[in-house]
Amino acid sequence: MSFVANTETENQEKLKGTRPQVSSAGKRLFALLIDFIFALLLANTLVQIFRREHWDLVMQSRDLSDLLTFYGSIVFVLIFKDVFGRSIGKLLLGMTIRKIDDFSQRPLFIELLKRNLLLLFFPVEGVVLLRDGYARRLADKWWGTVVLDDQKAMRTILRIFLGNIILFGFFSVAILFQRSGIEKTAAYQTAEQAIRSHLSLQLLLEQSPEIEEPEMHLDLRVNAENPSLVRVRVGGEKTGKLVTVSLILRENPLGWEVLDLEAKPIREVAD
Repeated sequence: MSFVANTETENQEKLKGTRPQVSSAGKRLFALLIDFIFALLLANTLVQIFRREHWDLVMQSRDLSDLLTFYGSIVFVLIFKDVFGRSIGKLLLGMTIRKIDDFSQRPLFIELLKRNLLLLFFPVEGVVLLRDGYARRLADKWWGTVVLDDQKAMRTILRIFLGNIILFGFFSVAILFQRSGIEKTAAYQTAEQAIRSHLSLQLLLEQSPEIEEPEMHLDLRVNAENPSLVRVRVGGEKTGKLVTVSLILRENPLGWEVLDLEAKPIREVAD
């Protein structure tokens, strides 16, 4: 009798383990947060890649259309986030979208788009999600969907590894396009012109024409109290000089004015 009872208990546990489990409201909200962060990183990365020449001056005259483009791209990603049946957030948390009347079927593409359009009314959707016993938002009820814990999800360690790869990818792209973004600014180009025309740096520039390790701290307010700074290295890593150019943004016409240029041997700065 004891053996039969233990066998029945094991069978019940196995059946319970294979039974579909509805994802909790907290888990769904956390997945949405991951999706939003992903959309924000993607939009910011695209901005860096496609920066316009003199973008620091363009920002002074930026209008509503520029903001709509940036935030519109975030909304676009959130609407199409489940185009492959699950979003990045759901993939990393081991969740999947299924039809409420047949857990073996995924919703159609058009149904996934329709349900995500209601994210535009997130406050309402959030309240419905938190109040519903099965953590279904309004879109799930309208389009007959439910979010389940994926029984065939990747192992937790692999999902963590994938998330780190995605973050590292965005970080790498940001580093890759950082110099390009700096060099496209009017501030850097003004500072570079001042550096190349400075008499004390002529010999170093003849030996090593490239300006290395650009670093920039900008205050984009017109006539700001504290100057903006552009720092670069001129010459070799050991025998070169660390050059700091102080600038301020002026108007009529809008542009950068060099206030000061300071060049120190790298050895002195290191000491």
